[in-house]
Amino acid sequence: MTKAAATCGIPWRLENGGCAALPLPADDSIARVARAHVTGLLPALGLSGQDFDDIILMVSELATNVLQHALPGTGDSAGHGAELWVYQRTDGRGRDELVVKAFDTLRGWRPQAPAGPMFEHGRGLEIIELLTKGRWGHHPSRSRLRSPSVRGKATWFALPLPRTARRHRHSWRMDEPHATKDLHGLLVQRGIEDLTPMDELGVPVLSGRGDLTVWCESATFRWCARTGESGKLPITDITEVCEQLVHLWESMDD
Repeated sequence: MTKAAATCGIPWRLENGGCAALPLPADDSIARVARAHVTGLLPALGLSGQDFDDIILMVSELATNVLQHALPGTGDSAGHGAELWVYQRTDGRGRDELVVKAFDTLRGWRPQAPAGPMFEHGRGLEIIELLTKGRWGHHPSRSRLRSPSVRGKATWFALPLPRTARRHRHSWRMDEPHATKDLHGLLVQRGIEDLTPMDELGVPVLSGRGDLTVWCESATFRWCARTGESGKLPITDITEVCEQLVHLWESMDD
């Protein structure tokens, strides 16, 4: 973590299952700033030289994409709200992967002329598509660094991590009541305050007006929404659980 980041209280860390979060500038330095901070973060993950270079390239493309096609263009550089997020999760097949997301405050893409910048926008996403073998996308989300949290979208990519990478996710509280309390706190920080902690036959539950219910039992979070969407992940993936619930909540609002 840089001295400036530490002074501002920016949670630029992966330890204890956390998500490294960094505000991005609304000018031509956005890609350089994103590259510099990710470069300082990756060595601890045991990545090969090629993987390292690929991630830095994709981070640069992701940040440039935000500047060219996702910032509101109002001239208010202090209020644009772009953020870079980095964290680890399991990929559903027993392997760890690194996730990088760029958040901006536009729900959709800013309209562009048929030629020019849109072509560059396409090239950046084509590079990410190629290097991740299609493991990328975008979804509705909420900010991490602004208070109160604001709505927007996250554009992301994911790459597998070597088995030598240090996970650190085990440091979250593993008992179900405390894990549920931790998840509730994470969701409140993201502006989702309508889920109420309760107990259902000895199982800790978060429930909100029937729209979304989250159970925690057997070291696993399980959830179901009124739209019929459901999922489950281990407590050790609480950061990803929070991300998926924020995505789901925002999609229901839409």
